[in-house]
Amino acid sequence: MESVARRLIIIIVATGAVSVIGGVVIGRYVIPDKGASPDTASVAPAPAPSTAPATSPAAISPTPTLVPKPDSAEGKPLDSASGSQVPGLPARINEFGIPVGYPHTEAGAVSACANYDAITGTLRNREPSRIRKMYESIALPESSKRIADLIIKNDEDSAKAYDVPSIQSPNFSLIGRGTGYAVRSYNENEANVTIWGTIAFGIYGNPNPNLAPRQGWGTDFCQIVWNEGDWKLKDASDGPAQPDITERAAEGFKEFLLVGAGT
Repeated sequence: MESVARRLIIIIVATGAVSVIGGVVIGRYVIPDKGASPDTASVAPAPAPSTAPATSPAAISPTPTLVPKPDSAEGKPLDSASGSQVPGLPARINEFGIPVGYPHTEAGAVSACANYDAITGTLRNREPSRIRKMYESIALPESSKRIADLIIKNDEDSAKAYDVPSIQSPNFSLIGRGTGYAVRSYNENEANVTIWGTIAFGIYGNPNPNLAPRQGWGTDFCQIVWNEGDWKLKDASDGPAQPDITERAAEGFKEFLLVGAGT
């Protein structure tokens, strides 16, 4: 059946030369499919009708910050856009726990994509009213509703497939972690980044191997644009459900640094 996925990203920053392949996995999961191996590819955003809630979701604790690993830990010049030795480091955490305020650089674009991609890798963020408000805070107005609607619809379909009232059910598992990235294209107005990582999903304690938690690797594509002094999400889509970390192709992804700690 159709794969449904997205994940929540941690703060990522790019430093040094960037590879052409790579990326952080956006927390993804799939609808069970007759014992087939997990398809960890996410679904590209598509329009879907829905209405936004009247009240804002409660603020959440920030996730750990991931930043691209420098080529050298010493002697790196300050990032001229942020005044930091960690290129692409965001300036602040917004009310939803999402890092924002990125430098107008390639490193800032990578960091933004990684952290925006990460917001759906934690179940609590996929609650409909919360996910809408989160995307309103990081995406272009014409993109936020479209992406949130897709996630909500996917989660509803997945809950039916897994025979649970909601993916927020206590026995449902969804955990995503980003591990690498690659820049597909960049200019001062727009960036296209690939995120690579791993995701686990399923029903805790279920004896059916098609429903029990499974793990897989894959990629997601992120498109952001420079808008009103920050990098804003314009589009997100699924990439290939590969490579596995045991494949040689995995060596092509750039690493992230973990900055800070989440709760």
